[in-house]
Amino acid sequence: MYGDLAGADAYHLARANAAWAALTEPAKTAALVRGSDYVDGRYRWRLMSGRWQSMFRGVKTGGRAQAREWPRTGATDYEGLEIEPDEIPEEVQHAAYEAALREAATPGSLSPDYVAASQVTKEKVGPVEVQYASSAVSANSTPNRPVVAVIDELLAPLLFRPYELPGITVV
Repeated sequence: MYGDLAGADAYHLARANAAWAALTEPAKTAALVRGSDYVDGRYRWRLMSGRWQSMFRGVKTGGRAQAREWPRTGATDYEGLEIEPDEIPEEVQHAAYEAALREAATPGSLSPDYVAASQVTKEKVGPVEVQYASSAVSANSTPNRPVVAVIDELLAPLLFRPYELPGITVV
């Protein structure tokens, strides 16, 4: 997992997140693991080839043997400042702490399953008809993956932008 329980406790204490303080240590650990999973999984692009590409700059320091996306070799922030190859940036740890808080409240909420056949696109109750979602879902999209603005904002300094990858088309 990214960060540690002491870091997560301090982070949430500074933000008066009482729900975090009320959790047991095993619940916090499990939530932090799931939050770290979200950070790793959410910040990837699916390329036209079907291959997944990390949005983080650089490459895994430990190569394929490394389970997490961080630490990374050759990583820089948006200002071009180097990130040490053995460093897990504070932004990544804080993003995992934010994700963990949401996962503790509703386990699995950041990576829910999606079944296209069960998607509600219209509902009619008496004379009122409401359409909830477009029925046009591409095979490359991830319509069920929530976007958490605070996590996006925390990680923004570490992410590639599509225009920074010459010759790669992102879906």
